[in-house]
Amino acid sequence: MREISELHELLQGLVSICTGLERGRIILADQGRAPPAGGTLYATYNPIPVRAYGQPSQRLEHIDALEEYDESLGNDWQDLEEITASSMEMMLSVNFFNEGAAQAAMMLHNANFRTPVSDYLFIHQLGFRYVSNPRNLSTHFQSGIQPRWQADIHLFVEHEVSSKVLRAAGFSVEHFIGG
Repeated sequence: MREISELHELLQGLVSICTGLERGRIILADQGRAPPAGGTLYATYNPIPVRAYGQPSQRLEHIDALEEYDESLGNDWQDLEEITASSMEMMLSVNFFNEGAAQAAMMLHNANFRTPVSDYLFIHQLGFRYVSNPRNLSTHFQSGIQPRWQADIHLFVEHEVSSKVLRAAGFSVEHFIGG
């Protein structure tokens, strides 16, 4: 993953498979979208990067020559892209609204031990760390009229960052010893 947006569909699917909610009832948070019609259970999710862990791995890949080079070097060579990959902890904040919100929040706990969820995590290379305590937000918002619960799923994903490296045009040196 290089951009958080690459994870949106995967994380929506994860919430769906953990809770049994259909994908159409799980929406990305903070978009200003109206909730699904019908007043039935729905969820919002918000991926938040927390921190990188462990020793990163690095690799170099050849790319087309960058435009910032000196024309005198010619154009029959390539530059490099340095790619650094590390484990990134992500917090997936999930809010559940309407009747059934408490049950849906509870379904997140130990979901990673259920076969469909563990298969989903393995296929999509997501590491499920733990789920926070569910929080009842019903009393804080709308005076208890609308049930609202929140829980955070802590995950590990592989995160890549890349930098383009301008490579000087090289040359070979041959050294002969003796006569």
